[in-house]
Amino acid sequence: MNIPNIISFSRIILSVILLFLMNSVTLFLILFFIAGITDVADGYIARKFKMVTALGARIDSVADIFFHIVLLLLLFLNYRWVFTENAALFVAILVIKFLSIIVSKMKFCKIIFLHTLANKLTGFLVFVAVPTVMLVENNSFLPALLYIALLTALEELLILIKEKEVNENRKSLFIK
Repeated sequence: MNIPNIISFSRIILSVILLFLMNSVTLFLILFFIAGITDVADGYIARKFKMVTALGARIDSVADIFFHIVLLLLLFLNYRWVFTENAALFVAILVIKFLSIIVSKMKFCKIIFLHTLANKLTGFLVFVAVPTVMLVENNSFLPALLYIALLTALEELLILIKEKEVNENRKSLFIK
């Protein structure tokens, strides 16, 4: 385990802790922002100090998924209106993500999560959306965010279908 992997793994631990902090908005947001910083720091440190490994990319992807699942669960349990008003988009995104998992497993014999520019943008937008929903209870931007997430999921699925060999760090469907 190198430092970037430990940083990625800490995001999983922070995610679990977040499950118990919804009643303390300030503490929740502090740990939420720390978890977000770990998402940026792990990759930056790995690249800067030439510590990039396949294991590190895997841990980062698992930590990202775990973090987002925890956030979805917390939003669902505490801000149900977010889901009820946008249910069709949430279902469409989840179905496409599930199809991507199936395609990657069947085609490449492993589950692959791509680090495309769109995935990074969507992750950032989700990161901004959570405190906005919690502090302002404003959802006017959520449909736009969900449409971006839908297009991002579609792009990932198309890349996985189209490519014979997969590059997990592919920039986009249009840029290799």
